[in-house]
This record gives sequence, C-alpha cells and structure tokens, in this order.
Amino acid sequence: MTGIQAVRYLPGRQLLLLALGLSICSGCAYLGSSVMPFQIDALMSGLHQSASRAGMFGFFEIMSFAVFMVVLSRLTGGVSVVMTAFLGAGLAVLSSLLTATGLSSSAWTWGCALLFGLGEALLGRSYVCAASASENPDRMYAISNGGGLIVLVAVIDAIPYATRSFGELGVFVGIAVIVAVIAPFMATLRHAPPLSVRQSTEKMRLTRGGVALLFIWVGSSLGSSMAWSFAERVGRAIHLSADYIVFLSTVGIVSSVLVSFIVGALAQRLRREIILPLTLVGTGVGGLLACCAWDSWSYTAGVIIYWNCSMLSYAWLLGSAAALDHTGRVGTFCGGMDRMGYALGAPLGGLIVDHASFTMLGIAGCVACVVSLPFGLPVLLREIRASGTEGRPASGLQVG
Repeated sequence: MTGIQAVRYLPGRQLLLLALGLSICSGCAYLGSSVMPFQIDALMSGLHQSASRAGMFGFFEIMSFAVFMVVLSRLTGGVSVVMTAFLGAGLAVLSSLLTATGLSSSAWTWGCALLFGLGEALLGRSYVCAASASENPDRMYAISNGGGLIVLVAVIDAIPYATRSFGELGVFVGIAVIVAVIAPFMATLRHAPPLSVRQSTEKMRLTRGGVALLFIWVGSSLGSSMAWSFAERVGRAIHLSADYIVFLSTVGIVSSVLVSFIVGALAQRLRREIILPLTLVGTGVGGLLACCAWDSWSYTAGVIIYWNCSMLSYAWLLGSAAALDHTGRVGTFCGGMDRMGYALGAPLGGLIVDHASFTMLGIAGCVACVVSLPFGLPVLLREIRASGTEGRPASGLQVG
C-alpha cells in the first residue's frame, strides 16, 4: 500500500490536523493580496512615499508571488511541504520586519516586497501540494479556503492595534508577529500523505486539460479583479456610507466562510461539471451586479454573490488541478498564473473606467470570467474523467 493510498486509513483527528495546517498555510500565503491596501497606506503615511512609489511595492509583491509560484512548480515532490512552509513563513516575517525598520529608499522597500512575495510563494506551494495529495482535494480546499479567510480577517482586525502600538509602520510589525505566532501550527502539514518515489521525481506535464484549466482560471481571476478592484468606488457613487461598505465586505467574508465549510462537508456529493461553471458564472454575475448597482439592495446582492462564488470557484479550480495532477505541480503553476491575472485586472479595469463606465467594467469582468467555459470546460472534464479520478478521491490513482 502506497503513502497516497494509506491516507484513507488515517484517523479523523489527523485529517482535522491537516485541515488546520492547510488553513494557516492558505491564510499566510494569500496575506499580501488582502493587506496590500494597508501596506501601501503605511508606506505613504509612515515613509512619505508617493502613491506611485508605494503602489510599486504592491506590484512587486504580487508579481514576485506569481513568478516564484510558477518557478516552484518545477520542484519535485521530494521537497518537504513542511520545510517550504516554514521557510516561507520565515521570509514573510523577515521581510515585514525589514520594511518596518523605516528605510525609505525604493530599492529597499521594493526588495522587501520581492522577499515577501517569495515567502508567500513558498507557502502557496506547500498549501497546494499538501491539499492536492489528500483523499478528497475538493473538500480540503473548500474547508482550508474558509479557514484561511478566518486568518485573513484576524490579521486585518489586528492592524489598527499594531498601528497604535508601533506607529504608521506598525502594520508590518503586526503581520510579522501574527505569522510568527500561527506558523508553528503548519507543522500539522506532515499529515499530508507522501508521494511514491516515481511521483516524487517525475516532471510536471501541462496536458490539454491543464491548458484548458489555465485559461479558465486566469480568465476568472482577471475578470474578478477588474470588477472587484472598483467595487468600493461604485458603492460610494450610489451614496452608500463607508461604514456600510466595510460592513458588507465583512458579511460577505463571514458568509463565504460558512458556505465553504458546508460545501466542503458535502464535496463528495457535488458534481464538478455543475459546481465549477455555476460558481464561475456566479463570480462574473456578482461582479457585474456590484458594478451596475442602482441601489443598496442590488449592490448588496452583487457583493454577497461575488464573495461566495469566488471562494467556492477557487476551491474547485484547485481541486480540478489536483484531479489532473495530485503532486500539486499543476495547481502551483496555475496558481502563479492566476496571481498574474489578478495583478493585471486592476490596471485594465482602471482603463475601462477612465474611458467608459462602471457598467462596461462589470460587463467586461463578467465576460472574462465565463468566456473560456464553452470550449475549455469540456476539455478539462473529459481529461479528468479519462484519468479515472472523477467521482472518487484523486488519491485513488494507482501509484508505485
């Protein structure tokens, strides 16, 4: 019996511990995307950087995460996920503390952003590889995405306290402290089933199904980023208060956490050919509704639909990558390309807003989310069925 097959006999306690480690790893890996507005504000207020200089910090942070994720997809399965997780956490802590020293040169802050992106990429690689090797990747991704959101909310809530305690650059100190405190829980990633010798050494192959998944994934990320980047601006344009907009985002996050846990528990009963296109279309429709909102009700509906569908679609995209390749390399590669699409979404959305309208922005974002589905989804599903993984855990592949 191989290590992959042995996971079926793990006690429930060990699977829960693995879910805990995955949740912490997920939250830390995608921390930069969530706290970037606070980081940029801290650089502008604390180091008196211009908006363009501070904005480049965010660009280097996200793009380095994306590029390093693509590079790390070439790592063989023999490299321990626990080791890369702790190395990534250490780099995230170190880069945050270095930024908090107060040196204001662009080379210094941008270098810290590159280092933080590398740390996130290492964490992302550990998260994807460990979850992909589990008995039911769709379930583990849904649950750990929800758990990761809890981590993100905790960090965001702690930022005001860190700022009051350590000054304008306290956001970086707060990130470093929280990551250092929760990182030890990632040791439970050791419960991820090991790969066989052959799987540990084989090279990543991007098949036709993998290419189809890549187009679907990047399109969804690009479209959601285009629409969501200006959602707050739309809310202000229809005269919603800042407090209501923030409260609505919190409701969206909390509801998506609950839905992720519920769907994760029911993952084996849900069909990929239904849940994946449904959530991708829902992401596009939610962004469209938020951008075209005419009152508080339409805006609220758009935001709630967007949050829940985007979280679930991301889990099923990762699960689809695991169904194609449970070593996690395809998921790591596609995850890096996904971040590149997300990074490009905001500037493209800005061009549309400058030259057209919020309505056109919503339409463009929705189209980007769904345009690849008609030709990409059949190819993806056909290859998953042919691999013999659909309808049973991905770990059921014959190995070794």
